[in-house]
Amino acid sequence: MKSSYYRLHAITGVWHYIGREALVALCFLLLLIASPVSAADMRFQERSLYMSSTIPGEAASYTISFRYMSPEPVGSVDMLFCTDPIPYHPCIPPPGLDVSNASLVEQDGETGFTVGSQSDHHIVLSRSPQAITATAPSSYKFTNIVNPSDTNQAFAIRLRSHASLDGTGSQIDFGSIRGQVTESIIIQTQVPPMLIFCVAEEVDDSCAGTNQNFYRDMGSLSDQTTLTAQSQMAVGTNASGGFAITASGAPMSAGTNVIDSPDTPEPSRPGTNQFAINLVENDQPAVGANPSGAWTNAVVSPDYAQPNRYKYTSGDVVAYSPNVSLMRKFTVSYILNSHRDLKPGVYSTTVNYIASGRF
Repeated sequence: MKSSYYRLHAITGVWHYIGREALVALCFLLLLIASPVSAADMRFQERSLYMSSTIPGEAASYTISFRYMSPEPVGSVDMLFCTDPIPYHPCIPPPGLDVSNASLVEQDGETGFTVGSQSDHHIVLSRSPQAITATAPSSYKFTNIVNPSDTNQAFAIRLRSHASLDGTGSQIDFGSIRGQVTESIIIQTQVPPMLIFCVAEEVDDSCAGTNQNFYRDMGSLSDQTTLTAQSQMAVGTNASGGFAITASGAPMSAGTNVIDSPDTPEPSRPGTNQFAINLVENDQPAVGANPSGAWTNAVVSPDYAQPNRYKYTSGDVVAYSPNVSLMRKFTVSYILNSHRDLKPGVYSTTVNYIASGRF
């Protein structure tokens, strides 16, 4: 009987030992599982910080965002600016930081807060205690925060929510956000001043090419007919004041004999000495074309924009734009009439067109 009892006791003793160890292990496991879940319920989620500027010592706006996790009524949110994010470590204010003049200018999600108190590194938001209903992150934008001066060290904002109005008492949710100031990286570029201009008998709309012809024989003079010719020019500029095209050169002449040009727009007059131009389409005589291109702010000057009316004064602006214009093509019409008493000779002229950008 003794040996049987002993063996039975020995066996159940082992069971008792195993049971105690299993119970301790189970309790420890439950603590491991339960503790993180409890901590997660108390920690702000989706925390973020947006700084409008990260230049050291510069005034900036800060947008602080986070999602409340506990539904308990919140009457205040404590925001403590420190070099260290750990909530139970001593708070050392970031050098140069100053939030004493910060203003709460926007809030979203859980709202109704005002700045209850503030110092150089501490802000407490306050409101009448209300239960948390927002499911998305809430955000709070502050202006006139002076950035820290130390670029070698990040800073933190320690966050806590409380039921009280002044950030005291038991905390509800907590968490930290990290930020850092940096020396600014300056990236700049320049759009160079641009003026594109081409002149020939025929030109492409974009000045990509011309027919390379800069001479025209208008034929033999007669008091019965009007001689005509035309040339083209295209222009574009990014100058804020636009461009101006001037035409210059002497009237048609052969030695000392000159074919005069009218100084006011007038019709073509066969049988009179007349050399003139315009920059539009005409049918008396049939010559020329209206300006083409998408940039309709580039226009012909009024004296040269009248169909079937012509003039020429050296130095006149014949086309212009008041601001940026890319690209526009103009066709210049030339007419030449002569009186029957005009002295014989080879009459010629050179007309120069100059485009100027108003940068």
